[in-house]
Amino acid sequence: MYKFSDVEHSDGVTSLILSPLPIWTGYKAADPLNVLTKKNDVFIDIGSGNAKAAFELLYFGLSSSGLFCVCLYFFIQTIAPSREPIAWSFILVLAGCWSVWLLICIFIIVYSHYKHGKENMQTRFNRQRREVAWVDDKKQLHLVPWESFKAWVSSASTVGDSVAYRSALLGMGPPAYDDPHGFIGVWRMPCGVELSGIMQWECIRSFMELGPEHIPDVDQSQRDPKLHYQKRQALRTQGEWGAWIKHVIADWFMGRFWAFKYAALKERLYSVEFSPEAEEWSKPLPEEQWAKPSAELVELEKKWRQRYKRREKFFDMERRIAEAKAEGRYYTPVNE
Repeated sequence: MYKFSDVEHSDGVTSLILSPLPIWTGYKAADPLNVLTKKNDVFIDIGSGNAKAAFELLYFGLSSSGLFCVCLYFFIQTIAPSREPIAWSFILVLAGCWSVWLLICIFIIVYSHYKHGKENMQTRFNRQRREVAWVDDKKQLHLVPWESFKAWVSSASTVGDSVAYRSALLGMGPPAYDDPHGFIGVWRMPCGVELSGIMQWECIRSFMELGPEHIPDVDQSQRDPKLHYQKRQALRTQGEWGAWIKHVIADWFMGRFWAFKYAALKERLYSVEFSPEAEEWSKPLPEEQWAKPSAELVELEKKWRQRYKRREKFFDMERRIAEAKAEGRYYTPVNE
């Protein structure tokens, strides 16, 4: 079975294993992918991307394009006025083009987020029970021991006729039941560079191993409409009119009223809380009943901390690959 710092290479993709046995990577805990949706003393939820921001981007594009069409109409009427009081034919053409653009954009965002949500189930990490939960398409709750949960950051280079680029992805999932090197993927997220994925994983690991005070807080004003509008009202009450006007214009042009509703609907569709069992599982436990880390995890963490003291970095892909090959921990389809 995979362990921390193992390497897998398949179809040109190199994956560095972060867990099972989630050891400290030596990097800062952060939420660069902005997927931390809920945090308390018992658990955190990792969502499938910022649906609200995506909706706001779509709404801004549509509202700005609509405004552009209106301005274009008045501009043309100014430089080449029509004899008719209202140029209905031109208005219908603009409205038709804008409607087609609207339908295309709505289809893209709804379909992409539906597909993305199915590929990235909301995942809940319970630090007191040291377990991970998610709900599948059939609304069945799945629980996996934290230390057996697989996480990896993978990278691949793509070379074309005129472009070459490198992409990275953070993935997580439970081990497969019938394959020691297999897994059931429930969460995958492009992370730009490998370090972003490692720092995102470190955010999860730090919560589970150290506690909620060691990871960033969730900005609830970006997820709770009541807090968002209270923040806007506070600007008005304090007489900060410039900031308040910017807030109002941004809310209008980005459709934040509807963005909050869309994000809430999407989170409910893939939420762990769909399962009645999850409510009981998510309740706090007396401290004496908290699960403890395994002896194997504690021992391996001590060894890696000693390596970090010698200024060795975990993310040194060439060194990790060389070590994995030397120790028989470099997995390929042939090895399997």
